[in-house]
Amino acid sequence: MTHLTHPWMAIRRPRNLKRQRWVAGVGFPGGIRQQCSCGKPHSRNFDLCLLFPRHRFGSSRFNTVFLLLFRLFYHASSFEVAHTGYARRLYLPLPPETVSKPFEEVGDEKPLIAPNQGLPNLFKNFRRFSTTGWLDTLLQDPAEFKNLKVNSITWIKALASPFSHEFIQFIVEDSVSGQRTRVAAGREETGDWVLVGWNWALGDTPSDHYNLPLPLLTVTFDDVNKRPDLRALAYVLSATTEKHPAYKFRREMCWWYAETVLEVMHEHFGGKVKEWEWSRYRYSFIVKTSFIRRRVLTMHAELFKRQLAEEMSY
Repeated sequence: MTHLTHPWMAIRRPRNLKRQRWVAGVGFPGGIRQQCSCGKPHSRNFDLCLLFPRHRFGSSRFNTVFLLLFRLFYHASSFEVAHTGYARRLYLPLPPETVSKPFEEVGDEKPLIAPNQGLPNLFKNFRRFSTTGWLDTLLQDPAEFKNLKVNSITWIKALASPFSHEFIQFIVEDSVSGQRTRVAAGREETGDWVLVGWNWALGDTPSDHYNLPLPLLTVTFDDVNKRPDLRALAYVLSATTEKHPAYKFRREMCWWYAETVLEVMHEHFGGKVKEWEWSRYRYSFIVKTSFIRRRVLTMHAELFKRQLAEEMSY
């Protein structure tokens, strides 16, 4: 019997575009790229984001069926490890003077409006704004909103919503009166929206997209002299919409929008990151039906909902 004098290997190679990719690095060890498709270098000699796409869920490499199955079991890694440097490619430059100044710097200025009356009336009744409409509203009367600072931003997963909707909510404080309110923002199938004047104390939600809020990540701006003002966050919300305006189920969906805004604000203004107990479930589907119950997650979401009704911390 004739014996082979060389190791067995597959001789069938992909053609056309697939062959070009094979020759460029997949088929030959010497050609493997060190730069991942996500734009970040990895220590291992293969494309990590091809297998574990942190912010690359739903690229053209994944069909919808695989994406759905993958998101049922995916657990995210640490926020700060997974996102270093990514935000700089996603946001437009912020306008100057978007960080609050120390009190001494503005103490000699003459007031532009009447004595402070607390939060503007805009926040006292429920309204929905598009992200561009929200920015336009703040720019129409800068003096009315100049004392409003952002204390914290929290990334939320709504357990009882369709497809585990994710959004952000942020605490806005009047730096003179100390009054606070909570504003929500996120991407829905109908567009990117900002929700103000929501009666959190009653526990009601404006739609199913916000039922059973489970906290994932929080960025807190503890330094009162470096807190971003409300206009800065409005610019980021609008710029993120402008970057990718369309809702795409396989990539630029609600979790992508929440991640982008939170990351940009963290990299630009700093702040302390808090990873909640269930932060690893961001991006993933949490199935909650009468047949499959997530009792522990539901309990935590209900406790957090009660906390939102009682205080203005997150």
